[in-house]
Amino acid sequence: MKLFSAFTSKAPNRVFLSIILGALAGVAYSLLIPIVVSSLTESTDGILYVSAQVETFLSYEVANYDIATVFLFTCIFILVARTASQIILMRVSMNVTTDLRVQLYERITRAPIDKLEKMGSSKLIATITTDVGRIVAGSRMLPDLLMNSATLIGMLGFLLFLNSAVFWFVLKTILVGVITYQIPMFLGNRYFEKSRESVDALQESIRGLIYGAKELKLNKDKRESYFKDVLLHNEYAVLNADKTGNSIVSAANNYGDLISFFVIGIAAFIFVNYQSVSKVELIAAIMALLYITTPLAVIINFVPGILRARISLNKVKRLLNELPKEEVSDAIDNLIDWESLKFNNVEFQHSSPDESEGFKVGPVNFHINRGEVTFIVGGNGSGKSTLSKLITLHYQTTNGDIYFSETKVDKDTVSSCREKISAIYSDYYLFDRLLGNVSQENQDVINRLLVDLNLSEKVSISNGRFSTTSLSDGQRRRLALLVSFLEDKDLYVFDEWAADQDPMFKETFYHQVLPTLKNKGKAVVVISHDDRYFDVADKILVMENGQLIDCLTEADVIIKRTREKSIIQDSSRTVEMV
Repeated sequence: MKLFSAFTSKAPNRVFLSIILGALAGVAYSLLIPIVVSSLTESTDGILYVSAQVETFLSYEVANYDIATVFLFTCIFILVARTASQIILMRVSMNVTTDLRVQLYERITRAPIDKLEKMGSSKLIATITTDVGRIVAGSRMLPDLLMNSATLIGMLGFLLFLNSAVFWFVLKTILVGVITYQIPMFLGNRYFEKSRESVDALQESIRGLIYGAKELKLNKDKRESYFKDVLLHNEYAVLNADKTGNSIVSAANNYGDLISFFVIGIAAFIFVNYQSVSKVELIAAIMALLYITTPLAVIINFVPGILRARISLNKVKRLLNELPKEEVSDAIDNLIDWESLKFNNVEFQHSSPDESEGFKVGPVNFHINRGEVTFIVGGNGSGKSTLSKLITLHYQTTNGDIYFSETKVDKDTVSSCREKISAIYSDYYLFDRLLGNVSQENQDVINRLLVDLNLSEKVSISNGRFSTTSLSDGQRRRLALLVSFLEDKDLYVFDEWAADQDPMFKETFYHQVLPTLKNKGKAVVVISHDDRYFDVADKILVMENGQLIDCLTEADVIIKRTREKSIIQDSSRTVEMV
C-alpha cells in the first residue's frame, strides 16, 4: 500500500488528468517571468525600458500588445488548470477517504471477536478518525507538489538559458539548503511518531473518563489519581511531543522559506563580484529567484504533511495486519431443524500480548436441547463468559467440534448457524433503532412488549427508531430484551440479564420470560448468580478455572436445596437446645 496508490486505483483517469493539469499549470507559471522580461529592453546608457509599441484595449493603452496578450492568456490558463487540478483531486480524495474508512469498517465487521477484544476500541477509533484523514491529506498534496516542482524546474531552466554560471550557483545553493533543511525535519518526524503512539493511550484514557465516571465520583483519591497519572499524563505526552515536533518543523519551515532569499543576497552582493553578469541578466535572475521562493517554500512545507501521512499509513498497515479477516463463508443457508447443540471436547485458548499462553477453557463436553433452560454458573474468572461466546459462535474453537444436531459448525456453516442465535451480553450495545424491516405486525407486537416491559411511558418506536435510549441500566436491558424477542431466534443467551433489574422484573424474567421461551421450543442459556432461581433450570453447567466440573439437572438442584434446607433446620434446632 503506497501513499498515492489509493488515488490511482480509485480513479486513474481523473488523477492522471489532475496531474497533467497541475504540471501544465506549473510550466505556465514558470513562463510568466520570462514573458515579462522579454518585454524589457536595455538602452545604451543602461536604462531599462518597455517597448514604445502601444495599442489601445478598452480605452487603456497597452505596451507590447502581443506579449501582453500572451501574458494574459497564460494567467487565465494557470487559473483554470490549477483550479481544475485541485478540484478533481479534492473530489477523488473525498471518495478515497470514505472508501478507506469503509474498508476498515468491513475489516472490523469481518474480524474475529477475540481479536477485536484484544485490540480494544480506542486504537480502532483513533485509526479511523485520525490516521485516515492524515493519509488522504498527504496524498492530495501531489498535484500542488507537482505543479510547484514544474514551476521550480521551469525557472531553473530559465536561469540556465539566461546565464549558466548563475544557474549552477543557484542550483548548488538550493541543494545545500534543502539538505540542511532535512536534518531538523528528521528530528521533528521522530516527535510526530511519539505523538501518534500516545494518541491511542489518550483515546483509552478519555474512554475511561467517560465510562468510569460513576466509579471516579465515589472516590476523590481515585479520581485525582486517574486525572493526574493517567488522563493528564497521556494528554501532556501528546502535547509535549507535538509542541517539540511542531517547534522544530516551524523553525525548519522558516529556514526553508528564506533559502531563496539567501541565494538572492549571495547572488546580488557576492556572486556578481566574481562573474560577468549584465544588469538585465541580474534583474531577471533576481526576479526568477523571487519567483522561486513560493514554489520552493510550498515544496518544503509539504514535507511535514507527507511525513505524518506516512506515519499514519504505517499505523493503518499495522492495524490491518493485526486484524485478520475471519475465514468463514458469508453464505447463509437454511439449516435442517436442529434439536440439540453439542460440544465434543471443545477447547478455546485466549491469546496473550506477551506471546505466553492465555486463559484456556476446556475441553468441555455437554449438550443444550431446544425446549430447555440451561444455566451456566461459577465464580468470577471461571470461564462462563468464554463458554457463552463459544455457544454463540463468536469464538472459534481451538480444538474440538460443535454440532447443531448433525450440522458441524465449520467455516462453511458458522454464518448460517449464527443466524439461529440471539444474545444479550453484560457489555451489550443497544442500537438506537430496530435494524431490518419492521412490519405493521411487528409494530403491534412491539407496542404490546413495551407495555409488558413497563417501557411504554419511557420509549416509543417510530419508523423503526427508538425515541430515546437515555434510560436506566435496567430499562436499557429490557429494551434489548424486546429487540431480542423480535428476532425470534432458536437459541437465546442471556449474560447476567437480571443483574440490574428490580425484584419485580427479576421475578418476571425467571418465572415468565424464560418459561415462555422454553414453551416455544427455544433453547435458552442463562449466565446467572441468582441461586434462588436455579430450580427454573433444566440443566446447570458449573464452571471453575476454565473447566466444566459439574452438570446438574433440575432434580439434582431440588435435592441439593432440600438437603441444604434440612441442614439449616437441624442447625437451628441444635442452637435452640443449647
